[in-house]
Amino acid sequence: MRRQCRVLVTGAGSGVGQGIHKALRSSRLPVTIVSADIAPLNAALYRGDEAILVPRVEAAGSLEIIMEILAREKIDVVMVGSEFDLLFFAEHKALIERQTGTLVIAAPVDTVRIADDKWLTAEFLRANGLPYAEAFLPGDMADAARVANDWGYPVMLKTRRGTSSRHVHVVRDRAMLEECYSSTPLPMLQRVIDLPTSELHSEYTCSVFKTLDGRILGPFAARRTVRGGTSWHVEVARFGELDELMLAIGGAMDFIGSLNVQLMLTEAGPVPFEINARFSGTTAVRAHFGFNEPEMALRNYFYREDIIDPVIRSGVALRYHEEVFVDDVRADELQPGIHKGYVNPWF
Repeated sequence: MRRQCRVLVTGAGSGVGQGIHKALRSSRLPVTIVSADIAPLNAALYRGDEAILVPRVEAAGSLEIIMEILAREKIDVVMVGSEFDLLFFAEHKALIERQTGTLVIAAPVDTVRIADDKWLTAEFLRANGLPYAEAFLPGDMADAARVANDWGYPVMLKTRRGTSSRHVHVVRDRAMLEECYSSTPLPMLQRVIDLPTSELHSEYTCSVFKTLDGRILGPFAARRTVRGGTSWHVEVARFGELDELMLAIGGAMDFIGSLNVQLMLTEAGPVPFEINARFSGTTAVRAHFGFNEPEMALRNYFYREDIIDPVIRSGVALRYHEEVFVDDVRADELQPGIHKGYVNPWF
């Protein structure tokens, strides 16, 4: 008989945080979801079982405040829904677990640093003999123009540390490179792997799951189109040509639980271009089709149950927007943990 597990989900208002909520809701585990975010106007704060506001992790004294919250609220497990929180919880994982008894689902610090930096990601893949898109760190605009000219346009100009396709440009000529370079923080160049040519093209979002005993489960693989940096149309199927690479990445990287990989499938084979050592924005989609990573994390890391490779079904997920309604209250009166919201059954 499993005991009730109190799970605090950070970044509750983010796409990843909401995906964790949905995946936990779809499981049959005895879970109390405590939604946490830094500001009250986040929809998931009013859909969890309980809700609480937390400080920004970069704020002075945030570690002490967060540990006090975890102890006071008797939180059993922290699941990180905001990528801005991930390095903080990775760095302080051991201290938090020792001081509060709360299990933190976060990868080792070195892994998080590699995954958070697209240059380090490319270097990690290269050093491990895995496919990668060649990258270059320019010293200045002239340096960038020289390499772009040597490679041939188009080239990718992107920030080393970014999310949701922010500061990512397909640069088609020098004029465009000059226009975008100065506004791109921590710029790097990367060779273009593939350009989308159809509604469901050659970009994939994939995942593997590592258990306590080091087994790699999966992979889950889905072909997708992206809108605003978010998977918008998702086709889940058996893409066997990706298995060997995904298992190789999972074996080379030190992580716990979920490892998310974005890649392109080219004529020469799959080429990864981004790794995330965390839950993904498609967590709820994966859970629906049988690869429920938050559930597996609880069963294996918290309840210490053995789990077998899940059976992944096929299908298509089409994203759409949803509203959470909180009636008879002004925005400045909203109190997470006091007010509850609801969704309308539109369809």
